[in-house]
This record gives sequence, C-alpha cells and structure tokens, in this order.
Amino acid sequence: MKKSAIAVLAGVLISGHVLADDAQPKAYLGLNYLAAQYEEDGVDDTLDVGAIFVQLGAQINPYLAGELRVGSGITDDSTTIYGVDASLEIKNLFGGYLKAGIPTGTLVYPYVVAGVSRAEVEVTASSGYYQVSNSDSGSDISYGAGVNLDIADNFAANVEYMQYYDKDGIDISGISFGGQFKF
Repeated sequence: MKKSAIAVLAGVLISGHVLADDAQPKAYLGLNYLAAQYEEDGVDDTLDVGAIFVQLGAQINPYLAGELRVGSGITDDSTTIYGVDASLEIKNLFGGYLKAGIPTGTLVYPYVVAGVSRAEVEVTASSGYYQVSNSDSGSDISYGAGVNLDIADNFAANVEYMQYYDKDGIDISGISFGGQFKF
C-alpha cells in the first residue's frame, strides 16, 4: 500500500509539471529549517529539536501542488528522566503532501497542507559510565498551514506550521522557514 501511495504522488507531481499553466513555474525545490517540539506522555519536558529538509514539489494548477520532503535532524535537546540524562534527536523525516492555496493576486500565497510523514528519532541515555541509544520510527497523518512570499519571479520565502506526528503519546510539531526556487 505504501508503494502505491508513493506511485500516485509521483504521478501527481509529474502530471502537475505537464498540466500547469505555461506562464507559471511548474516545479520548485526548497530548503527549510524546522524548529520542532517533541512531547511524550510521561516526560515532563518539551524537547526543542531542529531539522533541515528539502522540498521537491510541482504546482498542478494555481490552487494545488504536490510535494515530497526529505529531512534530517541537526540539533538535539536533553532532559533528565528518573535521574538519567537523556538526549533526543530527529534522525530523519520524510513524507508526501498535497498543498491547497489561494492565489491572492499579491506577493502573498497562503496555503494549507496535508499528507503522510514518517519520522525516526533517536534517544541516547547516560548515567555514570553507561550510555544506551535507541531509535524508533513511525508514520502518521500530517497537516499544517503556511504562507509563501514571492520575493522574485523564481524565488519565494516560506513560513509554515506543521503537525508532523501525533500518535501513541508522542507529538512532533513545529514551525519551519526557508525558501523555494521555482523552475
């Protein structure tokens, strides 16, 4: 089933390149920094972690785009649980999304986004001379909202809030900012 969902999204991206208005850029490549918060039931602290991700998308029409994202963690955060020091890092984050926006006739393009994300996190716990690492991954429905600001014909700045994962007592969400080159 996962392979068929990826095939459908890839088809949407390719058809978007063919069906989009010739006057508008059809595809985009973006780079964003994600300031994420990780919350887990039973852990009092909210951990602030950072990731960077690449976006590859295609504008299907002025209102709809398909997008793939691939990212990796670049900063971790630590807490103490039951006297043990623990740090958490997002190892990787990827997904496929549909974005629906409203062309305003101005430089501002607001949108909503929904899709499926897969995240892998790694926890490293240490106490005295002992250190243990464990990683876990999972997929969930993701959704959010953002805005593009067209700075030039082929470049837009981007700010977005996204709920990436909210399942099994774990919540990963955050705000990202970056830019997109349109071609």
